[in-house]
Amino acid sequence: MSALSPARWPTSVKVPLLVAFLMVMVSAGVSKAVLWRLDTAHEAHFRDVAEAFLEGLATALQPHVIRRDPWEAYDAVERALARYGTVRAELVVVSLADGSVLAASAPLEHPIGSASPPEGLAAPERPALGSAVEQVWIRRDLVEAGIPLGSIVARVDVARFRAEHAATFWALLGFNAVLTALLALLGFVLARRALRPLARVADLLGNASGGRLLPIPEAELPPADTEEGRAFRSYNAAAAAIDERAALLARLAAEERAATIGRYASAMAHEVNNPLGGLFNAVRMIQRHGEDRERRERAAQLIERGLESIRAVVRASLVLWREGAEPASALTREDIEDLRHLVASEAERRTLALVWENDVAGAVAVDAQRVRQIALNLLINACAASPPGGTVRLAVSLESEALALAVVDEGPGLPDACRETLTGAGASPARPAQGLGLWTVARLVAELDGTIDVTTSGSGRGTAIAIRIPIRAEEARNAA
Repeated sequence: MSALSPARWPTSVKVPLLVAFLMVMVSAGVSKAVLWRLDTAHEAHFRDVAEAFLEGLATALQPHVIRRDPWEAYDAVERALARYGTVRAELVVVSLADGSVLAASAPLEHPIGSASPPEGLAAPERPALGSAVEQVWIRRDLVEAGIPLGSIVARVDVARFRAEHAATFWALLGFNAVLTALLALLGFVLARRALRPLARVADLLGNASGGRLLPIPEAELPPADTEEGRAFRSYNAAAAAIDERAALLARLAAEERAATIGRYASAMAHEVNNPLGGLFNAVRMIQRHGEDRERRERAAQLIERGLESIRAVVRASLVLWREGAEPASALTREDIEDLRHLVASEAERRTLALVWENDVAGAVAVDAQRVRQIALNLLINACAASPPGGTVRLAVSLESEALALAVVDEGPGLPDACRETLTGAGASPARPAQGLGLWTVARLVAELDGTIDVTTSGSGRGTAIAIRIPIRAEEARNAA
């Protein structure tokens, strides 16, 4: 669609133009009705004048026509032409019943006894201006006691009537055009002024940066008792509410992150502390029995296994929390296995059994760091939801051009609000009680163009969250 298309014009322009157009159409309709009435009135005026002229002639000529006196008839015609100057008859012919001329205002052109002009005899009895001609024939039949005596025909110059009509027409049309233009301009200005608040709010919404609405300065607010003032103050209230909500979400995210870091730090400390006891025992064994090669070797192996365990825990934590420190790397089997070290202490504390199904082989072209965060958040939530002695299951596998990840718990089922946070459009942590873990999962899955499916068992116990993340061709090339 072209940028100049009317559909792309702002409302503050389209509505005033529509108002102006409607006013022009109304004015055109009114002008047409007035001009039609003018034509009708002008036609009636000409007919009245012509009929008055013919009526006077008929009254004066009828006795002379009965006597067939051409000289008196001619004299009556001459007197009538001198008296009725309004009609401006160029030619008047008085004819008998047989169509012969009794008298005429131009005797040389129409002598006595000649045939009366056929145009005049064919003229209608009710005179009309007719088409755009300079001359019109009018006729009046003379009748006495039902006996036709003859006719009076006249050729009338209507140029003056038409000039008057044209002058009136153009004066009226010009006045209407000027008045219509002024009213259309006034309607455009008033409609644009009435839509000014809408245009101002639309500009503010269009210029919103980063989802933040800029408030209207207090000095620019109209009085509060006006519709415009109420609209602007409602917009400012909405902008303040959005800013407050954004600040609350940022604070909740920071608090949740701090709490999560605390939980993970506690879990890591627990995992590190477990092998430390063995390490100290091995050190003491070397101190006491260093000369015994067999015991020394056994102690060294114990120290090596303990340090390997500590290194695995530290490595898993570093990889998980250094988001943005380096480009996204492909997912490997070890990335999933490292999560066991971070979840083990929580599962042990709640006496939960971990069922681990990791079918990842080689490098998978998905963002390893994001996938690890998704899986760890779901595992922590599953451990919190499952009752003591229950089972938490993780299954990771490769499907057709996608990575499938599923976490299953034995809890009471996912609440509807949490389900909407995971699967709903525009999911957000609307209530702090829901936490930000599920919202983080939804955000990360959306960033990876993945899908989330939540299933609850028929008995209402246990929830399965299945996530499918597509493997991108570009990431596959990078992994290769």
